[in-house]
Amino acid sequence: MPGVLSPSESTNQPQRQNCNVTLVQELIGDQSIAVWIVLGTIGFLLTWKGANIVESTTSKISDHFGVSQAIQGGLIVAAATSFPELAIIIISVLVLGDFGVGAGALIGTAVFNILVIPSAVTITSGDTTTTQGIVYRDAIFYTVAVLGLFGVIALGVLGTDGQQRAQITPQMGVGLLVLYGVYVILLVGGKSGTSDQKRTESTNVLKQVGLFAAGLLIVLVGVESMVGMTVQISDTLNAPPFLISVTVLSAMSSFPDLLVGVKMSKAGDQRAAVANVFGTNTFNLVAALPIGVILAGGVSIGFLTSVPLLLFLFYTTLVVVVLAATDFELTTEEGYIFLAMYVGFLGWMTTEALGVTTLLTEETLRTIVE
Repeated sequence: MPGVLSPSESTNQPQRQNCNVTLVQELIGDQSIAVWIVLGTIGFLLTWKGANIVESTTSKISDHFGVSQAIQGGLIVAAATSFPELAIIIISVLVLGDFGVGAGALIGTAVFNILVIPSAVTITSGDTTTTQGIVYRDAIFYTVAVLGLFGVIALGVLGTDGQQRAQITPQMGVGLLVLYGVYVILLVGGKSGTSDQKRTESTNVLKQVGLFAAGLLIVLVGVESMVGMTVQISDTLNAPPFLISVTVLSAMSSFPDLLVGVKMSKAGDQRAAVANVFGTNTFNLVAALPIGVILAGGVSIGFLTSVPLLLFLFYTTLVVVVLAATDFELTTEEGYIFLAMYVGFLGWMTTEALGVTTLLTEETLRTIVE
């Protein structure tokens, strides 16, 4: 099946229900998996370069208008560096016709960001101090976003005959977008929204806007190649596209976020790096994902299949939030713990993709629930 967010019966039944292909697949036709890995790598490099341009231009434009570091890290840069994930969900729905590929990338990205980026920040820059604003606003609201997504999926069950399917309508997607709007209002309207930056008059705004648009185009081209590679790897391994996108595609698309976080921390702004993590994940779950739902005209979700992943994401979030709230500091030792948790997650997803474990099958979950 396409993945946890798709209408099929089990993640261990990998046949895709549509025959749509990406633009790159249509252009070059059937190729060996080696060719697709090369194309995916090129796409990754393009996405990396494009995301760097997008992040750089948004930061310069924000500095020009005196936008505070808190809003830059938690909102503007977070949304800008999330464009690869937004592009993935748009391409998977409009071009590939497979919502599961995009959804897998977004969920995998959420796990990557919440575990790997804080780990990299603490390991490369030492113990990282957090703030009440990061913990009680950004982190807590991200937790609310995870619960909101879980709640929407649960509500989707009410319109079905049983508890095996959740029908998520475009209206529910709009509801999640409203939740993101609330986050934006809280971020801009809070004390951290007041400008603590001086305007930089030397910035050529029109030039930066042009570079920003060019960066978005480069990201789109790169993401197209990575999505095509994901589908081909899935077909080669006879594994669900969702499970490949939740591991391989998500890690590749999240790499720019990782670099931004490390760059911020090395520049002495570890707090903004941590805030960017929560801001990025909030955007992905209650902005990018709902956009995919709306573009798809609604999606059918395997509710019981989604339980393990959503619970893993929720409890992972709780671990990070609690540790961040403890003395308002993330230590290097805790960073290694986060990294070990992500390695464990990759191991679990790999065994699921290869059919070694079947925790994500609805049959297994039904036994556990009953």
